[in-house]
Amino acid sequence: MVIRFPRLLVVQAGVLVVLAMNLWSQEAPQSFDSQNGLLSQQQFIEARKAFEEIETPEKGLGIHFNEASCAACHPAPGARRLPGGSGPITEIRAGFLGFNNEFFPAPGGTLITTRAVGNATPEIKALSDKQNIRDRFITISLFGAGFVEAVADEDLRKIQRKQMTDSNGRIRGVIRDVPILEAQGSTGVGRFGWAAQHTSLLSFSADAYRNEMGITSPLAPNDNTFLGDPVDDGVADPEDKGKEFGTDVELFTSFMRSLAAPPRLLPEDKKERNEVEEGFKVFKSTGCSACHLAELETVSEGTLINGRTYRVPKALGNKKFHPYGDFLLHDIGTGPTILREGMPPESRGKIRTAALWGLGTRLASGQLLLHDGTARTLEDVILRHKNTAAQEAEEFRRLPERDRTRLLKFLRSL
Repeated sequence: MVIRFPRLLVVQAGVLVVLAMNLWSQEAPQSFDSQNGLLSQQQFIEARKAFEEIETPEKGLGIHFNEASCAACHPAPGARRLPGGSGPITEIRAGFLGFNNEFFPAPGGTLITTRAVGNATPEIKALSDKQNIRDRFITISLFGAGFVEAVADEDLRKIQRKQMTDSNGRIRGVIRDVPILEAQGSTGVGRFGWAAQHTSLLSFSADAYRNEMGITSPLAPNDNTFLGDPVDDGVADPEDKGKEFGTDVELFTSFMRSLAAPPRLLPEDKKERNEVEEGFKVFKSTGCSACHLAELETVSEGTLINGRTYRVPKALGNKKFHPYGDFLLHDIGTGPTILREGMPPESRGKIRTAALWGLGTRLASGQLLLHDGTARTLEDVILRHKNTAAQEAEEFRRLPERDRTRLLKFLRSL
């Protein structure tokens, strides 16, 4: 069916576009056990197999690495569910402070691997005591990542501007314009990783394959070092060959893009549902929703993103989703203390907002909270918010018991 708009409305293009996008957008599918419709069944099986494959030294694993598969760091969030969740593995980054509180990364970079092939020494065991600034980072869930990738850069910039306006400058998410590895010379607004270090899932895949597993690809062709010293694993680089950017890297990317959004854990009882809804109102009234945004929307189907290298497909275009995050960097007083490569000095101490979708499932499985896994309860997480989020933490502290209970019930439903 062809929809025709009166000429008068077409002239009012600014209004028309906004209305049309809202009319045509659909809710993103939510599931831990089925994909979002991006891939055929055979394509999905192939992509999942690559994501779960345990790499070997013969294929290029190591010499120094953190885990031997994507699924080891991003396991399934429960039995009979797809891999891609957050997990117990923590990434270690290190460096030291010099004069004037200036941060210097460890030799070879802040990332310190914890495992090694054969009799090789893991980096963590050879790390000098001089590298006394050390941070741990838990792995982040990948469910819904394809929708996050398809949010327009300008939408994230608008969020930043709105935060500044609404808070009179107190809250200002930091935008990181990061390189898009598959589009040389192009940058985009970072959104993936605790440092918002990637905007593209293809770039993210290549970076993780090299840094976490030690396997090189056309987008990340050089082997990791051993605390700055070159190493040779005996396999010619790039190790992930085939296709334009590496067979495995492209399969990892397809798998992540195909993951549905995390489902809510809404109670069936009507009274409890009402309490969850009341908790959401408290969530907004305390100011939490300024950074933990309830809803974002992807660009239209067919839009070119990532330096015009990726055309957003129907399964991901015009979709509303509910991450409860803004994917920007903020100083909330919880760290980290290291400064990652490529970040300006003023970014030290800032962390990407934790998207809260899937939180209830994580809590039910006993996973730890905050970027470094040092918090065990929701109350602890909230009360540790300081600096630009101190006002919101104080609002929570002052809540009557009834409102506090409902807010926590809402958070556990995410």
